[in-house]
Amino acid sequence: MGYVSDEFLRGIEEFSKRLIENDNFLVVSHHDADGITACAIIVDALRHHGKKVEFQIMKQLDSTTIGTVNGHDHELQGNSGHQNSSNFACTIVFTDMGSGQLDLLEKTLDNFYIIDHHPPLKEHERQINPHFFGYDGGCEVSGAGMAYFVAKALGRTNMADIAVVGAVGDMQDSTGALKGVNRQILEDAQMQGTILVENDIRMFGRQSRTLTQMLAYNSDPFLPGLTGDEIACAHFVRDLCIELEAGGPQRSYVSLSGDEKQKLVSAIYTLLVDSKTPDFIIHGMFGEVYTLLREQEGTELRDAKEFATMMNACGRQDMSALGVHVCLGDRGVELEKARKVLKKHRDMLRSGINYLKTIKVNKAENFCWFDATSEISENIVGIIAGMAYSARIAPTGMPIIALADDKDDEAMKKVSARANWGLVRSGIHLGNAMRDCSTKVGGEGGGHNIAAGARIPKDKKDEFLKCLDKMFGEQKRELHTLRT
Repeated sequence: MGYVSDEFLRGIEEFSKRLIENDNFLVVSHHDADGITACAIIVDALRHHGKKVEFQIMKQLDSTTIGTVNGHDHELQGNSGHQNSSNFACTIVFTDMGSGQLDLLEKTLDNFYIIDHHPPLKEHERQINPHFFGYDGGCEVSGAGMAYFVAKALGRTNMADIAVVGAVGDMQDSTGALKGVNRQILEDAQMQGTILVENDIRMFGRQSRTLTQMLAYNSDPFLPGLTGDEIACAHFVRDLCIELEAGGPQRSYVSLSGDEKQKLVSAIYTLLVDSKTPDFIIHGMFGEVYTLLREQEGTELRDAKEFATMMNACGRQDMSALGVHVCLGDRGVELEKARKVLKKHRDMLRSGINYLKTIKVNKAENFCWFDATSEISENIVGIIAGMAYSARIAPTGMPIIALADDKDDEAMKKVSARANWGLVRSGIHLGNAMRDCSTKVGGEGGGHNIAAGARIPKDKKDEFLKCLDKMFGEQKRELHTLRT
């Protein structure tokens, strides 16, 4: 294994041996694509060993939600894999969460394990985390990737392609390709014949949408003159001498010949350059694409990016269990339900971006921010924040902070933070800032350098934002001092 160290593999092996000694399990995971895929990978591995396993998907793990993590909760119907949980005494396995809440878990739970990639508070014998082995969990391996290595140590290697979906869903390919530990998972999937790696345009809908739909519905990035206008998209394609129908129904991108793809990709690249789209957004559109060879051609599951978007949709629409079942192989009723959820999710994202265009994005000295109140769901406000860069609603030279009302607690605000790799290289670490500033105002938060989140008291919003402005400035000055 050229991409991972022997020390990492020994750590995985020792952790996995301790884990499998237990019998009944509740797998608890985050409600995004990475968390859902990580959950499915561990559920599959444990069931393969004959263990009784149930699962629960959560929006966040903090002092207000920890009480539902006990195998006895019946309220999360859309997010739960519980069946007969009233007498379900179990070992709790956290995937894609837990490392940042270890102190809380130690105070609250007895028998738990953590498989995570977020920055850890400290070491623990029942926690496996890439940061302990010198790997960056923000860009080198996802929660699903860590789950895959545990499953592999348990003799289950059948879900490498699902781990790739998790990494893509976690935006770990945002520089154009997966890297680090992720490359080992890719190599495994290629050897198994489940993944094809190609260099191409990285646009949603390559597999499942017609050409005009792929272009018109694309808002990340915004395509000037094309996004939102199928007629203009049809003219754009025809002007390139590419036939839309070719004697049958309208074609998809993957049905084009190599020459036709090159014409279209070159034209899109020229359009973005001419419209002065930031370089990092343009470069992010082109690079490696990952085709899942076990999935039917022309479906959302064939492309890792589309598969991940469906998983995100299930999580953000409070239907995470659908996503877990699809990852576990359901291609019938559950998949059809997930497709409907995906459509609703994409509609909500378009509405969210359109709303953001109507309100003011505020600028502090070191970041920009907006408060969507209840106009944009707390479940998708972070995604909207990331899209604001490519839609040119927010300046790319600053982190963007998005706030929304917490629908479960009117006294609280949900906060999502997004940056880009240029900002990270300048010293910005969103996770540290969100953790420290949320704690200061009586909330909780954390995350990666490029993406993070928090919950804060609504009446502490101004104090929280002032803290962020100060901390972002200090982060940049600290890196500048180190370099000089």
